[in-house]
Amino acid sequence: MKPFYFGESGKALLGIYHPPKGTATRTTGVVLCYPFGQEYMRAHRAFRQLSMLLSRRGVHVFRFDYFGTGDSAGASVDGDVPQWIEDIATGIDELKDTAGIERVSLVGLRLGGALAAMAAAPRTDIDRLVLWDPVVDGSAYVQELTGQTNGGKADLFAVLGFPLTRHQCETLTVIDLLNLENQIARETLLVTAAEAVEFTQLHKHLETSGVPVRNQCIPTAGNWN
Repeated sequence: MKPFYFGESGKALLGIYHPPKGTATRTTGVVLCYPFGQEYMRAHRAFRQLSMLLSRRGVHVFRFDYFGTGDSAGASVDGDVPQWIEDIATGIDELKDTAGIERVSLVGLRLGGALAAMAAAPRTDIDRLVLWDPVVDGSAYVQELTGQTNGGKADLFAVLGFPLTRHQCETLTVIDLLNLENQIARETLLVTAAEAVEFTQLHKHLETSGVPVRNQCIPTAGNWN
């Protein structure tokens, strides 16, 4: 496990590279994309364990904190969806340079799933995409976080101990995975906690876009908070 900072000097991001172990090194890598806020805290250990499991299977693995989150530069109120998508693109390029590989797979949980899909859309070097209970509709997600449609009129919310600004809410509402037009990956795995309508719609939309999709439902409460 090798932690280091990367990216622009004014927006340095903390990354952790897990090099492959053993002799069967793969020619692709995996970038893990965290969720937001309290869900980040809940999922942190799972991401660390997943990183170690993949590295033991010969995979180059990279996980990192978005700008304004975790141990990366910036305050909690500084980051937004466009910045975090750009951070994923920077993380992909960093792993490719570090590991000397040409293709990368993305694993994203909740908001991280939405950001991963949006970051993958304009690229041609994404091998596989794992969307784990992804946020499909940003407006519904904001209502879930704040209890108000599109964030209401408040300038700042406290979401389980994490600040969320009106601007951040506005950028979150732009998320709509049912509007993705490109073939975002060679193959996509949709892992869900329930057979929700939004996930069925996403599955059908991705198939219509020419993306081979597998869906695995593991019934749980689905409450990451």
